Amino acid sequence: MRAIYLVPAGLVLVALGAIGGVAQLGHSAAAPAPASSPAVTRQVPVTSAARACPPVPGGGAAPVALLAGGAGPTGAGHSGQVELTALPPAGQPVRATGPVRAQSPGALSLLTLPGTTLTANTATAKKDSPAAQGWSVAGGGPMAQGLEAELTQGSGLASVRCAEPGSDLWFLGPGQLNGGSQVQLDLMNVDSTAASVDVSVINDGGQAQAGDDDGITVPPHQTVTESLSSLAHGSSVLTIEVHTSIGRVAADVSAESHGTTSWLPGTASPSTQLIIPGVPPSGSTAGLIVADPGTSTARVTVTAITPQGHIRPFGSQSVDLPGQSASYVALSPLGGTTAALQLSSDVPVTAAVLVPGGTGPGVLTAATAPVSEQAVVAGNTSGDGMAASVLLSAPGAAARVRLTEIAPASGGASSVTASQVVTVKAGRTLATPAEPPKGAKRGSAFALVVTPLPGSGPVYAARVETRDRSTVISIIPAASALTTIGLPPVRDSYGAISPP
Repeated sequence: MRAIYLVPAGLVLVALGAIGGVAQLGHSAAAPAPASSPAVTRQVPVTSAARACPPVPGGGAAPVALLAGGAGPTGAGHSGQVELTALPPAGQPVRATGPVRAQSPGALSLLTLPGTTLTANTATAKKDSPAAQGWSVAGGGPMAQGLEAELTQGSGLASVRCAEPGSDLWFLGPGQLNGGSQVQLDLMNVDSTAASVDVSVINDGGQAQAGDDDGITVPPHQTVTESLSSLAHGSSVLTIEVHTSIGRVAADVSAESHGTTSWLPGTASPSTQLIIPGVPPSGSTAGLIVADPGTSTARVTVTAITPQGHIRPFGSQSVDLPGQSASYVALSPLGGTTAALQLSSDVPVTAAVLVPGGTGPGVLTAATAPVSEQAVVAGNTSGDGMAASVLLSAPGAAARVRLTEIAPASGGASSVTASQVVTVKAGRTLATPAEPPKGAKRGSAFALVVTPLPGSGPVYAARVETRDRSTVISIIPAASALTTIGLPPVRDSYGAISPP
């Protein structure tokens, strides 16, 4: 046990007096700031950003849509770079080709990362078998600003956002009874120090035992894959928390049914107030997935924010949820209109919406934060029966937003852009079509940038992609992609005196 030393009060006062004298001597030439001076937060450019793209199911080539360096050509001519490098499976030697570099700032890059195979026999794998390898996306200098990367389909349509590293990450999705028969968690470490990860799972039956999923070590610049399929068996929903006690990781979760993979978007941490944007019209009933990770019963009130105003899909009833439980609740079609869901609870909860669409379990949209500065969805397509739209919701004051589309040009220029300004009425949701700008290369994907304008109220956004006007095949909730960060002022202050 460490010895505890008691310092007489007189010595503490002497020490404070001495430090105060030194502080005054060090600043004798500067006049003290008035006590009433407001604290000024200084905005500085983002100079470093990191994302991690999950392994491609089956170990094939990985198409990635990437936008960096801000929207439009403003970043052109400045230094900086984005590099994508392999994150091999922990303990398995994987050989990949050299780093793939992004194109010019402000231009949409459509990259194909090579497929990977094991290059040597191991105790658990055969030579040339598929490798569950993630990819690091690292931006430096001006190219770190507004960085967004997404794993895509061959057409350039985003399937899942490449995750941002963190220490507490949440995911909600279907269990076996809703089509999530095979559930896989990918943990990727983009840093130079090992991370220690604990995984907690809640299903219909309450807190599930995660087996050996506590204290998982993810080595630096490597990927660890864990199966959660046993915890999905016999359940309708899963809630997954990824928490690190050392370091940080990026994480992605996939659910497979009959050979079709769906990705679970990360959802906001538990809160008493949540907004789920991007709930599209649906021919069949969507479902609300809500989880209460605490020990107290949650009483959740659900309001749909639609183009016509507020609708209570459950009437005056609330969704009551015991502590440490998760539930799937069918939603009414909401009048066949687009919406965002606003959840209010007396204890912190987290939530997502499962929308029927295409094949497999369906597509998900999840609770997210309002757009700050700008948000980017890099992988969008249009034409041949495909259509993209942006769902914007303003739960409070009216919002005013600039929408910018960026695409590879058909001529000699690297890219073309188009923009429009739209207004979302207070307490309303607005659906706006998104199309490639004029002069875009035929059949190419395009990026979408959502920028709240000065004076705008809080706005939540999601990109929804449909096929044949009615089948929802992709939803990407918009997440902020910052170009600047605020640094609080630094002031002289006295902390504690710690004895040796």
